[in-house]
Amino acid sequence: MERQTARLLTLQEAAEQLNVHYMTAYRWVRRGDLPAFKTGGRLRVRATDLERFLADRELDVAIGGRGTNHTDWDRHVERLTSALLVGDAVQARGEVQKVISDGATAGNVYVHLIAPALRDVGNRWAHGDIGVAEEHRASQICVTIVAQLSDLFRRRGPSRGTAVTLTPPDERHAIASAMVADFLRAAGYSVHHLGAGVPAADLSIFLAAVPADLVCFSVTQPMSVEAYAALAAASRDTNPDVVVVFGGQGVDPDAAVATGALVVTDIGELAEHIDQL
Repeated sequence: MERQTARLLTLQEAAEQLNVHYMTAYRWVRRGDLPAFKTGGRLRVRATDLERFLADRELDVAIGGRGTNHTDWDRHVERLTSALLVGDAVQARGEVQKVISDGATAGNVYVHLIAPALRDVGNRWAHGDIGVAEEHRASQICVTIVAQLSDLFRRRGPSRGTAVTLTPPDERHAIASAMVADFLRAAGYSVHHLGAGVPAADLSIFLAAVPADLVCFSVTQPMSVEAYAALAAASRDTNPDVVVVFGGQGVDPDAAVATGALVVTDIGELAEHIDQL
């Protein structure tokens, strides 16, 4: 009885609620991902089916989910990297939109597309193939893309806790930390993203005013053992029970674990184990 009386939406209305183009929603209908039927010569979507689809995609964002099996990620990473290296922001955004239109979630895009492309750009800079200006330009293009995708990670319902995301004080790029913040939002956390350059003493002051259950540091550059200890201590200054996480390609697992913190190697691992946090 519920399916007969549920409010009906046009496919265009459904696409607007999903924040995607009409043709993206149409492809999902054709693949059977989004239930729809024809009446009066037009495709209609039940509001209840749309709500279920939205809930499924929110879960997919956090754990990878649909869109990983049939997407040629290596090819898309190569294309995105090429666009980033020449500073073509339009092409870079188009490559991201293409895989989302094919059914990949924003979480898939972070883990399988943007993060590998940025690693490739970073490696080229480290080997002297490109300069710091080109590397920064590529990063800023991705910062804009991540900001545009961020709303797709919003999750409705009660908060499961408060999280703070940031980088160590000497880090220049906060894009990995921003992606971590989005995954935590998708998992139901209320997130305060502090970005880059926050000293340990200022973090301690912030956490005294904004108590947190989880503090996540995204590390791309080597740090001293003393730096790990100082950041962990600042995180626990007013709440000894806060969960401290160090993640990223620059993490020293031994130094991080010595502080009592958890270590995750990349965003994908964080997404897979987020419930354990």
